[in-house]
Amino acid sequence: MQEPTAYNIIPTKLIPNSPKPLLHYKNAFVQDGKLDIGLAYDTFVKNGWEIQWVTQYARCQRSHYHPETHEAMVVVSGPGQIRWGVADLDEDEEKHTYGDAREEGGLLLDVNVGDLFVIPAGVAHKNYDPFTTSPRVNCLTGNARGIQSDDPRAMVQGLEMKGFMMMGAYPRGEIWSWGDGGDSPDFHAIWNVENPELDPFVGSEGGIGKYWK
Repeated sequence: MQEPTAYNIIPTKLIPNSPKPLLHYKNAFVQDGKLDIGLAYDTFVKNGWEIQWVTQYARCQRSHYHPETHEAMVVVSGPGQIRWGVADLDEDEEKHTYGDAREEGGLLLDVNVGDLFVIPAGVAHKNYDPFTTSPRVNCLTGNARGIQSDDPRAMVQGLEMKGFMMMGAYPRGEIWSWGDGGDSPDFHAIWNVENPELDPFVGSEGGIGKYWK
């Protein structure tokens, strides 16, 4: 059984974050140095998590969190960077991504293929690619609320892996919404979002069943 690294991301003035730790699995679904996206897809589905998007990231992204659902994200092409736990404080994307226009603290991780994160509701994150000049995040599978295809698995498997890309999934039946620290959230309601039955990666063998009690 693979054990994740658990990060405790404390609340800020604007971001609820969570008493539950952010879980980080390294080299998930990687075989012979390559990520098997079909295996990732099948494992998520088997464990009751619905894949809703595959996204190619741009130079900047606004920090945000999901107040009503937990989330799983796996890097399918990289490298890239993710900043966790703090709100952006300026509308200028360059300033809040590469400058200091954000809350103090947070966690910055360099990520690459096979990095899988299981994210409690409320934990802020911003995914961006410092190695590109592209200004626009590009969801490659539709509207980011479900794979827009008669054969979702085949669509995902057929994607060109280029730049910094991640695949995102949510507990089956859940729809994500967006908060960014400017909306006076109910921290306690977010912290009490019900846990899914199974971890998206290791199922019943640990993961959220061990770390999110």
